[in-house]
Amino acid sequence: MTDLQKIRELQGKVMKDIAAGALIPIMMIGDELNLFEKLYKLGPISSKDFSKKIEMDHRYIREWLLAISASNYINYNSKEQKFYMTEEQFSVLADEESSSLMIGGFENLVGAVHNYKIIKENFKNGQGTEWGSLHPCCLSGSARFFKPAYSIFLIKKWLPSIDNAVETLSNGGSFADVGCGYGHSTEIIAKEFPKAKVVGIDPHEPSIQEAKTNSASKGLNNLTYQVASGEDYQGKFDIISFFDCLHDMGDPVSAIEYAKSKLNTNGTLMLVEPYADDEVSNNFNLVGQMYYSFSTIACVPASKSQKVGLALGAQAGAKKLSKILKEGGFNHITVTYKTATNMVIQAKVQ
Repeated sequence: MTDLQKIRELQGKVMKDIAAGALIPIMMIGDELNLFEKLYKLGPISSKDFSKKIEMDHRYIREWLLAISASNYINYNSKEQKFYMTEEQFSVLADEESSSLMIGGFENLVGAVHNYKIIKENFKNGQGTEWGSLHPCCLSGSARFFKPAYSIFLIKKWLPSIDNAVETLSNGGSFADVGCGYGHSTEIIAKEFPKAKVVGIDPHEPSIQEAKTNSASKGLNNLTYQVASGEDYQGKFDIISFFDCLHDMGDPVSAIEYAKSKLNTNGTLMLVEPYADDEVSNNFNLVGQMYYSFSTIACVPASKSQKVGLALGAQAGAKKLSKILKEGGFNHITVTYKTATNMVIQAKVQ
């Protein structure tokens, strides 16, 4: 017999998810029109005055302000009928230099929605869709979404968890950032260790061009980029890293084998992947829902578009990743750091 209470509870959850999904275009309009930053600087302000100041249509602006207020992303003073943003809200939604910025997640979702028809066909034909063929918001959104975590954890937590990594790079060692995308992680390493030789590597030429543009004015003379895959980049390195990208590769075992061949003696492979428990049911939570969804739309298709097409997925787990590392020739593998969203794995040959 149907349990009406369970139906009501499920309907309530669906309503919450629909309400959250409805924000996707609203947030992107605010982001692309720079409405959040403008409101932060001009508020508290009425919708009419705000629309005049920014020279946009009042009726659209007011409805946008009300939608964002209803989500509690901005504030509304009902007595004065004015809208405003707090410093904390600005840091999460609009400050590109903030380590708390999360707006890139919405940008990624826009790409996911645009991609759904392509990926739907992949369900039927089993084929893949290469990373560069996905909607541009997937690329730019992913870069913005991961950048804050890199700025918080890479230098202070992740790198120090790797044996002798800080000492090696401080003394002029070499570092390869395989799958660097827009180069945010690569820049952080190059800036922190000016004596080190740092190379960003990615097969997607437009992403490398974006990385070069981003770093051009920052005077990082120790930073270079290569357009290359995980199996044909040039050079020898003390540390080779894969940040949130190994699971996107069609043949991760070959990528690991190639990395092993490009390491200097006593070199180290550093792997950062989304955190996942090896028991899949333990990932049935908010983070798991997000990563499994992104994985379905972008990560699995990217892998299946390449040779082998192993399709690890964004929730592979430490056990499966360790198996890949062992098959790639590493025999000393350790999870050195983990949070609710990421884990760091060190691999060496001893």
